[in-house]
Amino acid sequence: MTTEIIKSYDEYVEHVCSNNTCGHHIYRGVTDRVNHRLVPTVGRRTNYYLDDEKELFQQFKRRAHATLTNLPTNNWDWLAVAQHHGLETRLLDWTTSPLVALYFATQPKLTGGHLAPPNDNGGAVYVLHFCNYINTAKDKEPFDYDKVGVLYPPHVAPRISGQSGLFTIQPNPDQELTIVKDERFPDEIVKLEFDAPTAASIQEKVFRLGIREEMLFPDLDGYSRGIKINIELGGLHYREC
Repeated sequence: MTTEIIKSYDEYVEHVCSNNTCGHHIYRGVTDRVNHRLVPTVGRRTNYYLDDEKELFQQFKRRAHATLTNLPTNNWDWLAVAQHHGLETRLLDWTTSPLVALYFATQPKLTGGHLAPPNDNGGAVYVLHFCNYINTAKDKEPFDYDKVGVLYPPHVAPRISGQSGLFTIQPNPDQELTIVKDERFPDEIVKLEFDAPTAASIQEKVFRLGIREEMLFPDLDGYSRGIKINIELGGLHYREC
């Protein structure tokens, strides 16, 4: 993994536009550049066991039947639905949008009704160049998939579409995602880091450019959070204004 320091929003945009010129770059924004690791949620358990992971997944499938209108037709789709609804899985969330990733790396949080400062450690955006997209018609079972791959999920929820979302999967979810770069497939991960003051500056610029909570979370919860954040970052405008 290569690490580069970003000192401003403009520098981030310049880096993306200059370096990520093909259609095979995906992005993951994180609010803590020091402590975050590219480990899926199920692998962050104190004691990870494959049998436990499979049991969690099977329990979710059994209980979800009663609430889903359109049932997934294969385990890849089921895994995407489970990830979307907060189950611990071996999937990692990514996006095809560098600005959406930047939003998540500087995502506004409210504390006591007021905007909290960014993480003291600063944030980061991981950039993954990857060409190994999963053919779910050929590789039918996610638990048998024995390499790193990129999964384009079905549009199971407006959030996935709004966030231009997709996933990576790896055979050892309790280990950090790594990519082996070779001459035929130049896959790699670049980590773009920035400190807390830069995160605060980027947060405001991303907000001004319209990458906001209600766009990425198009449901009532997202609208509600977005309204509260907009008051803090954008102020209030009354009808008589």
